[in-house]
Amino acid sequence: MSDTAHAPTPAPTSHSTPAKSGSSGWLKAALLGFLGLGGGAAGTYATAVVDRVVKPTKPVANFAVNPDGLTLACDNRASGESGWWDFGDGTPLEPYAADQHVSHTYAKPGSYTVKLTVRNYLGDENERTVPIDVAAATQNGPPPSINAFAVQPVSGTTAPATFRLTADVANASTCVWDFGENGVEVTAGGKIDRLVTFEKSGTFPISLVAHNGKQAAKQSGSATVEKPREGTTMAVLKVTDSGTKVDRATTVESVAVPVPGDKGATTFTKYIAARPGHSITEAALGTSPASAKNVKVEVAPDKRAVKVTGEWAGDTKATNKAAGGSDALVRVKVTQERTTPLPASVTMVTGTFAMVGQTIRADLPLPPAPLGLSGSKREYQLEIRSVRDGKPATLLQAPQAGKKPLSFPWSETQQGPGYSAKLEGETVVVTWVTTK
Repeated sequence: MSDTAHAPTPAPTSHSTPAKSGSSGWLKAALLGFLGLGGGAAGTYATAVVDRVVKPTKPVANFAVNPDGLTLACDNRASGESGWWDFGDGTPLEPYAADQHVSHTYAKPGSYTVKLTVRNYLGDENERTVPIDVAAATQNGPPPSINAFAVQPVSGTTAPATFRLTADVANASTCVWDFGENGVEVTAGGKIDRLVTFEKSGTFPISLVAHNGKQAAKQSGSATVEKPREGTTMAVLKVTDSGTKVDRATTVESVAVPVPGDKGATTFTKYIAARPGHSITEAALGTSPASAKNVKVEVAPDKRAVKVTGEWAGDTKATNKAAGGSDALVRVKVTQERTTPLPASVTMVTGTFAMVGQTIRADLPLPPAPLGLSGSKREYQLEIRSVRDGKPATLLQAPQAGKKPLSFPWSETQQGPGYSAKLEGETVVVTWVTTK
């Protein structure tokens, strides 16, 4: 994650805690006493001095992050007299110091939220949160390995021809497929099973490179596609997958509540803002200090924030003294999600008709459905082609324009042969039916 992704914040965030009521009162009283002034005019004069000279500028919580393996470096660009860093993994808060950069090492990979809260000496407060992802450093880890790598034709090698690519990849963070004319694709490791169709004849190199930090492993193969022969008939199935991807993350957020020195302050309210582009689906109280009671958490109706409320237990002055003039720390378990519409993906699968037993058929395996989709939808288009005068010609296409989407089982008869299709497990079987 680069500094560019987290540019300096020009102003306090919208959920900053406003300055406490009367926070500069003691300054005014002290100034009046020092100057020996009294009365309304003197009070007005003192207020102007406090606001323009004595009262500091608003604090700004601003920083950039740079994760390297499990270690996170924070470039401190904030302004404020005091504050704290919360690294979102349940570890103790770390004090903020002006012009001092900090680093933190996480115990395990995952998604976390880093929060910086700063204050000036009048109690004005500002905070900023930045979501991060950390991964284990892999330069000293085991090298990646590619096992069971294979490139096999699905149903014939006549153009256009579909090939099934399989591999079992271990110890890899990313895998890069190079299909030559069909482009490059990046996938995760593990067990890989995908379909690729080559529409032209020729020999096409295929390579897979598995990466793990600075280490890599490579396997190569090829797909040989023949020119279509006169009279060849084939089925072409286009599978379109669409839907939305839902990313969920559950974190424990620390809410630091300043312990008031004013005995009249009996309640407190704080907010936890959602990550950019996320909505909060659940929030539950984790832990709260003995100095607070009746602590409640509530997700806002727009799901953009969590409201944390509570009451101070006992004498707030004594509580403040017991806390060392510090803050009461409330931990809240927050679940957030982000929904991203994904562009439709189209996979073409082809197969040449051949005699199987007493039937002429083409077997078309379905591509694996995309993982992690919500509201996923799959649609089909089927085309029957035949090579005539050296060129492919469309004999039949379903669904036809204006017709209902194609579903299985399906059949259609034209002058001459008829065709039917049905699902058998994860395979669409298209049968050529001879009619009299």
